[in-house]
Amino acid sequence: MLDAPDENDVPQDLVIVTLPGVQHFVAESRRTADLFVSSRLMSELANALITAVPRGGLVLPLTGGPGGEDDPAGVPNRVVAVAPLGEGAALARMMCEAVRGAWRVHDPMNEVTGFPDVQWVSVPPGAGGYAAQWSRAQELLAQRKRSRDFAFAPVPVQRVCTLTGRWPGTREQGPGRRSEYLSKIGRVKRGYRGAERFPSTWSIASAPYRAGIIVAAAGSERLRRAAEDLQEAAEMLQDDVRSDDPRRPVSVSWRGGNLPGMPRGDDPALRWLRSVEGSWCEPATWDPESLRLDHGLPAEPDRDICGLGAAAASDLRRAAERAEVAAPSAYLAVIAQDADRMGESLSRTDLGQALRSWHGGASRALRAAGEFQREAVEVPDHLGRVVYAGGDDLLALAPLAHAMRAARASYDAFRRALAGELPDATASTAVVFFHVSSPLQSAVAAAQELLEKAKAHHRPGLGVAVMRRGGERASWISRWHTASGGVVLEHLETLVESMRGGALSARLAMGLERDRDELSTLNEEWLKMELTRRAVRHGVSDQGAEALLELMRAGHGGAPPVGAALVAQFLSAESTW
Repeated sequence: MLDAPDENDVPQDLVIVTLPGVQHFVAESRRTADLFVSSRLMSELANALITAVPRGGLVLPLTGGPGGEDDPAGVPNRVVAVAPLGEGAALARMMCEAVRGAWRVHDPMNEVTGFPDVQWVSVPPGAGGYAAQWSRAQELLAQRKRSRDFAFAPVPVQRVCTLTGRWPGTREQGPGRRSEYLSKIGRVKRGYRGAERFPSTWSIASAPYRAGIIVAAAGSERLRRAAEDLQEAAEMLQDDVRSDDPRRPVSVSWRGGNLPGMPRGDDPALRWLRSVEGSWCEPATWDPESLRLDHGLPAEPDRDICGLGAAAASDLRRAAERAEVAAPSAYLAVIAQDADRMGESLSRTDLGQALRSWHGGASRALRAAGEFQREAVEVPDHLGRVVYAGGDDLLALAPLAHAMRAARASYDAFRRALAGELPDATASTAVVFFHVSSPLQSAVAAAQELLEKAKAHHRPGLGVAVMRRGGERASWISRWHTASGGVVLEHLETLVESMRGGALSARLAMGLERDRDELSTLNEEWLKMELTRRAVRHGVSDQGAEALLELMRAGHGGAPPVGAALVAQFLSAESTW
C-alpha cells in the first residue's frame, strides 16, 4: 500500500490525471462477462496511474488496486498527486505513459487508435496554497474535458465493431459469435482471463430459485433427486457433443452460475446447481436447434438427451413448487448509483492547507464505501453481483425480487462509510428491470440515462424503469426520500405487495395510465381523494393506498404517480417475493 503524503510547506505542483469515458466503455457490453472485463480493464489502467506516482506524492486515492479475479473492485478513474516545483507536467506525462504501457499488454501491436484516452492538468503553487491550487485545477480540468482528441483509424473501415460501435471490426468465429465483428478492444474483452466466471443474466435472474432449491433440498429428497436428474442429463449432453478432434472444439458451457451469496451444500448435485449457468434450469434451453446455434455445435445434439434435459428441468420446477420454492423469473435489474456533487464535496477550500490532509481521509472513506456497497449487494439476502464499486459510483446486477432492497442497502452502505468525513454526502440511484433476452447494452445504457434524469430532478434522486422485451413499459422518477423522511423504495415495495395476486389492482395501474391527462388537471387535495378512491375500489389495501399517496408526494412536480403504479403492477405480476 502506498503511504500518505507528508505535508510540509515546500511549494509543489498539483497534478490531476483522469480516464474519461469509463461508463461509456463499460456500457459497450453485450454479455455480463463483457461488463466484468470492461470494469477490470479500466481498473487496471487506473491502477497504472496510481503506481506511476513516486512514493509520498499520491493525494487521491490513497488506496487502490483492481482486486482479485473474482473481485471486480472499482478503482477511481481520477488520480491526484503532487510533484516538486516545476515537475508537475513531467509527472503527468509519465502517468499517461504508464497507462499506455498497461494497455500495450493487451494491444502490443498498437491496433487501437484513440484508446486509452488520458487527460491531465498541472497547477503550480501560488497564493492561497493547496486549496487555491485545487480550485484552479478543477476549473482547468472542466475546460480540458470540453476539448476532444480525434484519432482516426489508419485502415479503411468496412465493418464497425458490433460490441463497441466504434473502431473497425473483423468477423469472429466460434460459439455464440454469429454475425459478430469485433475490434481489437472487442477481442480483448472476449479473451480476458476469468471472464467466463462472471454470472450470466440467466444465472442472476434464477439465483433466488436455485438458492431456494439448495436450502429446501435439505428436507426434501424428491427435490434433491430432481436436481441430480438435471445434472445427469447435462453430463449426458456433454458426452454427446464431446469431440476428440482438436479442430472441432466443443463449448457447451455449464459455468457462470456461481454468486457470492449463493448457499453452499455438501451434496454433489446441489453444488453443481450452485455453479451451473442458470439457463440450464429452463426447459426451453434444451431445444436441440437452439443448442446448436448458441454453442456453435456442428450438428444438433441428440434429441432424446435434450428431451431428457427438458423433462428434468420441468420436474425440478414441479418439485420446487411442492417445496414452496418460488418459480424463477426471467427478469433481473441493473442498479446504478452515483454520488451527488462529489466534486463540490471534495472542494473544501475553507480548510485551507488542511484540505490535502482531509483529502486523504475522504479517499479512505470512499474506498470503504465501495467495499461496503459490494458487501450489501452480494449478501445472501440479495444475491446480486457488483460490476464496479468505486466509492462514488456503483454498477451492479440483481435478481428482480431483490433489486430494490439491494439498492436501498447499497445507499445505506454508502452513507455509513462516509458518515465521518462527508456526513452530508448522498447518492442518486437508478434501477432498470429487463428481460434476460433483452440486449444487455440497452439495459445498462437505459440505467445510466435514467440516473442522469433522476439527478437532474432531485439529489438524491431515484429512477425506476421496466423494459419488457418490446421496449420500455414504464418509468418513474422521484426523490429518494419522502417528505416525512421515509425511503421511496419502501413505499413502492408496499404498493407491490398490496397489488399482488389481484386482477383488479392491475386495472388500477391501467386506469391511471389511461386517465393520466385528466388526473393532471386536479389539484393536490382532489387528486389525493381520487387516488384513494381508485385504490380502494381496485382491491388495494389501506397501506397500499397510503403508499400510492406517498409516491405522488415524492414524485416530480406532484403529478399522478402513473409510472410508479405501472412499475408496481409489473413487479407484482412478475415477482415472487
